[in-house]
Amino acid sequence: MAKVADTQLTVFIENIEFSVGKLRRYCEGVSEDEMEWTPTGIRNSLAWIVRHCAGLLWLGYGRISGNRIPANLRGSGIAWGSAKGSTYDETKEEPGVEADECVEYLESAWQTLKGYLVQHDPSWEAKMLVLDRRERNAWTFLWHNLGDFCYHTGQASYLRKLLAAERRRTRSRG
Repeated sequence: MAKVADTQLTVFIENIEFSVGKLRRYCEGVSEDEMEWTPTGIRNSLAWIVRHCAGLLWLGYGRISGNRIPANLRGSGIAWGSAKGSTYDETKEEPGVEADECVEYLESAWQTLKGYLVQHDPSWEAKMLVLDRRERNAWTFLWHNLGDFCYHTGQASYLRKLLAAERRRTRSRG
């Protein structure tokens, strides 16, 4: 049987789902204090990373669909130049630092974006958006956000390893 060629959308979905799965695993068994913890020299906590990645997905939904983002992006660390022309719901409460809450927020953002990309007429693919002060198609915007998402997923992996070492160090002192 011949293999069906992967579409750009299929590859995008597989990559986001792979990274969302990683972030979900990195948050398992992590306390609120650990979600906010950062060692010396590292700026982004695990909670910040997960909320930022969710913000990237929410922003993708808002920019591609043209709809108001049903989340408050104020604390997500989104570069406001990327969000230009988007509106979001400032009345929504931003997620806290509890692991399950952060993961739920991330998954909600992903399901909303994925639902739009899969269920709507593919004419959204031809939509032009401004990115880095240049007009580019919607796919360029989505791939750019995927790159940022993967970068921060790598940060979360490293942070999780440092957290495991910190736990061992703390236990040996106790």
